[in-house]
Amino acid sequence: MKSQGRLLLFIILIADLIIVLAVVGLRLVKSQGSSRGAIQTTTSPQATPGLVVYGSVRGADGRGLENVPIYRSYAVYQGVQIAQTDGAGYYQSDFYSIPGDEMVTVWAELPGLQFSPENCYWRHYSGFEMKTCNFTAYIIKQMYLPLIAKTLKK
Repeated sequence: MKSQGRLLLFIILIADLIIVLAVVGLRLVKSQGSSRGAIQTTTSPQATPGLVVYGSVRGADGRGLENVPIYRSYAVYQGVQIAQTDGAGYYQSDFYSIPGDEMVTVWAELPGLQFSPENCYWRHYSGFEMKTCNFTAYIIKQMYLPLIAKTLKK
C-alpha cells in the first residue's frame, strides 16, 4: 500500500513538473516569436479592470510613421507616454489598470506635426478594455513667416 501511495505521489509530481515546463516553454515561444513590425500582445487577466490601447499613426500619404510617441491621461492625472510607433507606424501599450470609472484621453505628439483626430477621448466604465486609436499626421504649415516679412516691409 505504501509503495502505491508513493508511486501516485511521484506521478502527480512529474505531471505538475511537465505542466510548469509547458507553460514556461509557451511563454518563451510567444516572447521570441513576434516579428518586427507586428503588434505585440500584452497578457492581462481580463478580470482586472484596465486598458490596452493600440493602433497606428500614418502620414497623409498613408505610410506608417516611425518613433511617434503615444500619450494617455485620465481625467485628474497628467499625460504619460504609453507607447511609441514601430517602423510600420503601429503601436500597442502595455496593460494599465484603472481602478474604476474614468475618462481617458489618448493622443500622438511629435513636433512639426498635427494629428487627426487630435485625440481619442472616451469613458472607460469598468472591466478590461482594448481600445483602437488611429491617427493621421499632417505637417504644420508655417503661416507666420510671410506675415513677419510683410510687417518688416512697411
